Amino acid sequence: MSDDIINDILNITGIKKWFKKYYKFLIVFLLYIMYQLGFVYLLLDQFGIDISKISKTPRIFLFTFCDLIYVIILLLMFKNEIIRGLKNLKKNFLTQAITSLQCWILGCLIMGISSIIIGFILKQDVSTNEQLVRDNIKLAPLYMLFTCSIVAPIFEELVFRRSIRAFIKYKWLYIIISGFGFGLLHVIGNYTTPFDFLYVIPYGAMGSCFAYLFCKTDNITLPIIIHMMHNTILVLSQIIGGK
Repeated sequence: MSDDIINDILNITGIKKWFKKYYKFLIVFLLYIMYQLGFVYLLLDQFGIDISKISKTPRIFLFTFCDLIYVIILLLMFKNEIIRGLKNLKKNFLTQAITSLQCWILGCLIMGISSIIIGFILKQDVSTNEQLVRDNIKLAPLYMLFTCSIVAPIFEELVFRRSIRAFIKYKWLYIIISGFGFGLLHVIGNYTTPFDFLYVIPYGAMGSCFAYLFCKTDNITLPIIIHMMHNTILVLSQIIGGK
C-alpha cells in the first residue's frame, strides 16, 4: 500500500473522529440557523402556504408549535447534561446560586450602563432589537413570554455557551467570542444604521457573563436558568407596565 493511500485513510479516519466528537454541536448550529431563517415557514411557502395570510391566533399557534419542536429536539440532545447540571445545582445550591447571581448582576450593570451611554450618544431610548421585542410583546404577550423565557435561553445557551465551548478550549478567547457572537446576533438582524452595532457591547457583556458562569461551574444548566430568569423579568415588566 503506497504512502499516499495510507495518508488518505488516516485523513478520512481523522475526519470521522472529528465529526463523531463534534456532530452534536454542528447539529445545534444547523438547527439555530434554520430557526433564525424561519426554515419551516419557508418550507410552507414552497407548498403555497403564505403564513402572513393566516389569521393571528392560528399563526401564533403555528409559531408556538414550531418553537416547541426545536426545544424538544434540543432537550433530548442534551438531556443527560442538563439533568446532571440540575443534580449538581441541587447538591451545591448555595454556592452555585450565589455565583450565578453574581454573574447576572455584573452583566446587568455593564449592560445597563453601556446601554445608557450608547442611548445618549445615539439619542434613542432602546436598541432596534429591544424596540422590536416590545412591539411584539404588545401584539402577542403570551407567545413572547414563551419564546423569550423558554425557547431563546435554551437555544442561545446551547449555541453560544455549550457548543462554542466545545470548539474553543482557551477560556478567555471563548468568553470573548461567545459574548461577541451573542451580542452580534441581537443587532445584525435589526440594525437601521451602522451605529446600532454599538449595542453589541451591552448584549455581548451579558453573553460574556453567561460564558464566564459556564466556564467557572462547568454546568450549562446554570446559564440557561439565569437567562430564563433575566428574560422573564424583562418580558413581564413590559407586559405589566410597558408603554
